[in-house]
Amino acid sequence: MSRFEIRSRRAEDETGGLLRIEGGETVLHTETPCRKGTRIAVEDLFYTLPARRKFLKSAASEWRRASSLVRDFAVAYPSVAFSESHDGKSGFTSAGNGDRRRVLLDLWGDECDLRSFEASSTNLHLECWWAAIPGRAKSQVTAFVNGRTVNDAVIRGAVGSLCRSMPGNWVFLFTLPPEFVDANIHPAKAEVRFRYPGEIFDTVQQAALNLSGGVPQVSPGAFSTSSAHFPGAGGGGRSPFTGESGGWRARSGWQAPGEERAAPGTLFARMEADPPLPETAEFPSAADEVGGGDIRFMGQLASGYLVFETGEGLAVMDPHAAHERIGYERMGRISRESVTIQGCAVPLPVPPSFSQSVREHRKGLEEIGFSFDERDGQLYLTAFPSLPGGMGEDPLRLLRSVLLEWTEDRQAPLEEILWKRLATAACGLSVKLGDRISPSEALALWRNLCECGSPWSCPHGRPTVLTLARGKLESFFGRE
Repeated sequence: MSRFEIRSRRAEDETGGLLRIEGGETVLHTETPCRKGTRIAVEDLFYTLPARRKFLKSAASEWRRASSLVRDFAVAYPSVAFSESHDGKSGFTSAGNGDRRRVLLDLWGDECDLRSFEASSTNLHLECWWAAIPGRAKSQVTAFVNGRTVNDAVIRGAVGSLCRSMPGNWVFLFTLPPEFVDANIHPAKAEVRFRYPGEIFDTVQQAALNLSGGVPQVSPGAFSTSSAHFPGAGGGGRSPFTGESGGWRARSGWQAPGEERAAPGTLFARMEADPPLPETAEFPSAADEVGGGDIRFMGQLASGYLVFETGEGLAVMDPHAAHERIGYERMGRISRESVTIQGCAVPLPVPPSFSQSVREHRKGLEEIGFSFDERDGQLYLTAFPSLPGGMGEDPLRLLRSVLLEWTEDRQAPLEEILWKRLATAACGLSVKLGDRISPSEALALWRNLCECGSPWSCPHGRPTVLTLARGKLESFFGRE
């Protein structure tokens, strides 16, 4: 149904081979001088079946599907160099040096937090990679079984059942004996049937749990399940994959970080700066019920809550909820016309994972403040929309988030999506409950909360302050 040509030469051979097929028939098969490697060209798709052409998508959509296949091969075979070009422009390339991490970083962007995990047994090897997708609540799962990309419901279900809190890009590479997998259930070989799907499900769950930090160390047999689930597995409680040892050898390329707390004085740097305050200060309060007058910061509990002494008694503050309320109301006072265009100090290369989408929607993106430059087939981000005072998101993360949300909801205007992302990023700068806060920052937080129109709760409805009146204290201790 197309004009199909392959030119290929091994590095040790002087000449290569040429295979040309037209309409399903071989018209040429001969030796030919060519560069080492393999070049594949497809032209005039469905030229023998014109009626099928109406099922084709746009040229951009078909190119995106072909490009996705090439990138899948680059991930599955990092020791092979791949390059793609379209309309005379170079696209994604891989070095072919065997570094799968480098391939994934080239696809997903160097700024992503890439984590990996490997586990091996007698009959099964799994390599798992994960990186977050900013601004997206869904996971994108790519799976390979014995070097072939597959769309498998067992793997997707395992990720979905366990990792709703870890949406992102997932890559699973399975190597297992052919007798454990049926690759002939789909005409395009896009699906497989595992002989022991329960074992695969548990393996994916355990790998994902390890990457989330839930399993700091994997003990032998952690991936094993009872042989009752696997008829013919050999009995004796052995897994069909673990063999006689019954154990796994696992190693992780990422360890869950410890509970490190930020140093005082750095938490509010990206929010509007406030001048340092003494440990005792008097604030004019727009919300008297929160507590005006003399305020003294008593300290921070080990759990992170802040304790204040007010004229009416004691107050305990949740700094995260309070900071969210402050950021939310500040965003409400910022007009959309105040969004400015900020140039990148250095042009940022747009990762191949979404550069094609940027090219397709470049005009609309430039209308809302993004600017791009293209050199030698590489697309660069040169400017991006930002809020006053630097409140906002990393430029490439912002670009990716806007694109993802717009492709999922084509009815929403790009300007509306951009504003929503900027507002979300600004509110996301709130301090965390465990962060250490200096006395001056605590008093500034109290003052800014008192200036809010609704200081008693965060935008999600969580309380910000718990008060204990002086009268209740005196009554409890019998001091009335």
